[in-house]
Amino acid sequence: MTVSNVERVRGALRQRIITGELQAGEHLNELALSREFGVSRVPVREAIRALESEGLVDSKLYSGSHVSELPAEDATDLFEVREAIEKAIARKAARRAPGADGAGTDGGTAEAAPDWAEARAEITEILAEGDAALAAGRTDLMAGLNMRFHQSVAALAGSPVQALLLRTIAGTIERLYVADAERRPRRSWPEHHTIIEAIDAGDAETAGRLMALHVRRSKRSYFKGLEARVAGSAGSGAEAGSGT
Repeated sequence: MTVSNVERVRGALRQRIITGELQAGEHLNELALSREFGVSRVPVREAIRALESEGLVDSKLYSGSHVSELPAEDATDLFEVREAIEKAIARKAARRAPGADGAGTDGGTAEAAPDWAEARAEITEILAEGDAALAAGRTDLMAGLNMRFHQSVAALAGSPVQALLLRTIAGTIERLYVADAERRPRRSWPEHHTIIEAIDAGDAETAGRLMALHVRRSKRSYFKGLEARVAGSAGSGAEAGSGT
């Protein structure tokens, strides 16, 4: 077993779950997957364990491993947890920023720490990629870019604990984002620019408020989309039942 094999299998399965290629409740057959990827069952098992830690897979004795379900109440809880984490991250990132007058506000420093500057440069690239992807209609790229942005903001905050908390729920966040890919990206992506402007200004209160609002808007959009999908499924079922 090598780390590369584990990561290769994990990455492929993670992408399939996030995009919906692997549906909620679908069984993950270790033997079949080991044959598909040309590896033993050990890296497949380790990859599945890693996905369990992200909440993307459920494993139970005797019944094996399945793609996790995401009930509405769990999605609600996730958004609430995410709001608290990301608000704190945005506030801390702003505190570490160099202020416009040469001295960061709310405990910042005159010059950005090296890790802050590096993460900020990465954010500039991510925002440019996202702007270009939206302009080209590539909504399929937005979930990954969205998560990269939020993880880079966590890097600005410089808190390993906050970054770890965000990584723990990252897979499910991406999964929810993809489910709402037809509605949310065009509205949410510009919000990233305003959030980073507040962080750059060293304005912790505004950065935290904008990030919290950003997450709440994502929550509203997701549940509106869910209602539409449920209604659409019900309508399709009624048509099929009537023979039309």
